[in-house]
Amino acid sequence: MKKFASLIFLLFSVVIATYPFAWMFLSSFKTNDEIYQPTLFLPADYKWDAFISLFNASYLPFLRIFSNSLILSFGQAFLATLISAGAGFYLAKYKFRGRGLVVFLAIFLVLIPKQTLAVPTFDWISWLGWRGSLFSLLLPGAVSGIGVLFFLQVFRRFPQEWIDLARIEGMSPFRTYISLLPLVFPGLMTFFFLHFVLSFQEHLLPLLLLDDENMTLPLALATLKDSSHRIPESVGMAAATLSLLPILIMFSLVFGKMKTALREVTLS
Repeated sequence: MKKFASLIFLLFSVVIATYPFAWMFLSSFKTNDEIYQPTLFLPADYKWDAFISLFNASYLPFLRIFSNSLILSFGQAFLATLISAGAGFYLAKYKFRGRGLVVFLAIFLVLIPKQTLAVPTFDWISWLGWRGSLFSLLLPGAVSGIGVLFFLQVFRRFPQEWIDLARIEGMSPFRTYISLLPLVFPGLMTFFFLHFVLSFQEHLLPLLLLDDENMTLPLALATLKDSSHRIPESVGMAAATLSLLPILIMFSLVFGKMKTALREVTLS
């Protein structure tokens, strides 16, 4: 009886969680009148006009905007993972002057609201002459206080004897760090995925730093919400549905890789 009740509760939770996404996808086939009826789940007719208009750039260059978001998110996630893992390893296993200050700055960067740093970041990027291009977001996005703290805890779990043994063998800190990376592969993939998702849905800094030619998906979705109803609501629903595809693909790949890595570690 308990298993049956748990199964019913699980199915109910799945339906509640997936209903908004299913409604969004089905709304990409609806007319405005049908969308304005929230209780209407299924469309009267299934036409792919909204998706076709996106690929044909009828209202905005969706494919270019989509590629901008992918390039920016992958670039930020890769740089943030690389820098945060290196900083976390060095903070965890080596003592140096100013180590406590670096940890304090990482914690401070997590606690301070991002909105507080928006104007100084805007002035800094403008002074460098990078404002308007995708490169203007790569450098700020590569710095992650939570990433440094995350990998600090990850590498603290490694025995200090391994680092001492590597030093006796004449290995440099960088070579020691590279040799330990395969052991923290699940952590690397987890942080990469989380940072990719956060970057993919970032709205504030792209709004301040990017021009119209380098617009990202969150800004494009906002422009599709036209108060004059010139753009059908189904187009926005179709764009929102397509914007979920990279996250779903990334999640499936990361989850599969993590299961494989954990299985190999367990067997070894």
